[in-house]
Amino acid sequence: MSSDPPSAARSAAPDPDPEILLDALADRVVGAREHADATASYAFATAVELGLDRDFCGTVRTAARLHEIGKLYIRRELLARPEDELSRRARAELESHPAAGNLLARGAGFPVPVCELILHCGERFDVGGEDTPDVPLGSRIVAAACEYDRQLARHTGDEGGGRRWALIATVAQSGSRLDPLVVDALARVVERAQGAAG
Repeated sequence: MSSDPPSAARSAAPDPDPEILLDALADRVVGAREHADATASYAFATAVELGLDRDFCGTVRTAARLHEIGKLYIRRELLARPEDELSRRARAELESHPAAGNLLARGAGFPVPVCELILHCGERFDVGGEDTPDVPLGSRIVAAACEYDRQLARHTGDEGGGRRWALIATVAQSGSRLDPLVVDALARVVERAQGAAG
């Protein structure tokens, strides 16, 4: 019988693969992967802009990529309907996706900090406010990045530049649904990118 200790490589669980979940979501929601990747990019850049720890920035990026995977549990007919046509009950079901995403990410083996950020990313900033920050900072970053990308999709092709109008629409939610500190950082990221693009 060998006295060698078990190999760490054999005993370690494999890292969870976000691509599997994102592929499944893309089959149900048109543009889901593109939205996930864009939100992750904006969220990571915003976290860096805020001067946050590099490891935490990576956690924010992962949570941003997975922030809508809970929609795998939402009925297809709800996902296909415009939000302004949803009943109160249907809207509540749709808005339950962060809690479902948290559970799904935990079951898939993602780190607890990632799952926690997914859980809270649908919560409004003004429920907690600056003095009682009930919504984790990482979740507030994901929420702002998500909203900016959604506004960008709505304003693509608008005269005067979709990015400008998307940013205006996002900034309009600063202090209510979105954290002003985070929105300011996101705005700097977007404006810098626009300047670089000429």
